[in-house]
Amino acid sequence: MDQKQVGERLMRVIFLGTGGAIPTLERSHPSIAVFFNGEYILLDAGEGTQKQIMKSGLGFARLTRIFISHLHGDHFLGLFPLIQTLSLLRRKKRLEIYSPAGLRDVLHELVSKAYLEPRFEMEVFEINEDRSFDFGKYEVNMFHVFHGDTQTFGIRIKEADKPGEFDVKKANELGVPITMRGLLQKGMTIKTPSGRVVYPEDVLGPPKKGKLLVYSSDTRPCKAVVYNAKGADLLIHDATFRDDLKDRAEKTGHSTVGEACTIAMKAGVKKLALTHFSARYKDKDLDKIEKEAKSLFSNAFVAKDLLSVNL
Repeated sequence: MDQKQVGERLMRVIFLGTGGAIPTLERSHPSIAVFFNGEYILLDAGEGTQKQIMKSGLGFARLTRIFISHLHGDHFLGLFPLIQTLSLLRRKKRLEIYSPAGLRDVLHELVSKAYLEPRFEMEVFEINEDRSFDFGKYEVNMFHVFHGDTQTFGIRIKEADKPGEFDVKKANELGVPITMRGLLQKGMTIKTPSGRVVYPEDVLGPPKKGKLLVYSSDTRPCKAVVYNAKGADLLIHDATFRDDLKDRAEKTGHSTVGEACTIAMKAGVKKLALTHFSARYKDKDLDKIEKEAKSLFSNAFVAKDLLSVNL
């Protein structure tokens, strides 16, 4: 398997926008791409998302689903221009959008006023309560977090477990033809030309656990994030303010850097990505913020626009 194929199978997170309510020259409005198994999904789509997709090299063809955490403008106002571009590119593939209630009417109004009828099938699923969606290769859980009076969801993505390592020597001993080995790797039982029945577990090692990614969205520290992020490979958490502005964080329904680190420790995550920074912080400030965070949680890092992380 070449390097490109290996990359296609890895779960990869691309931070398209890591700013807060006001974008800066260095940071776009919130959006995260999660790429795996030849497709990618978006977590939020703030203004400028489509341009960040272009810059990242992801392209548009493999986008399958978009999950909107809440209906604050910095998290979803990039949807309409993205839909317009997909339509102008003559997209045919279906696009699914998952969001708190209210988005369907907003999109309908924008589409009708702009005289733009999408050329592709698009369905908006509106969520009012905690929900799970099983897409086969991965499962997405949307769970309530606390962002003041605004209905807001954190997003948990669990990759399906993968087949264990294929034992070529054992397969040879059992007389499994090369042409039938792929069926065993897919979990199917086969019968060899000699009539022997071979089960997947006869030639496969223990399953490889799928990766777990959790995105807190905008939130105060809450138990729901700790619960859903238990043992996660990566937690992406709101870190809008430094700890000296905790009062401001409490008033606006956000978290501080220190609070995000505490959540990561409680959840026992492997890595913590800090994001959604206030526009008051420049890159030189964020270098200091990262050092402060690492002193609290050693595997913390500051997410930057277009940063790509393999899990």
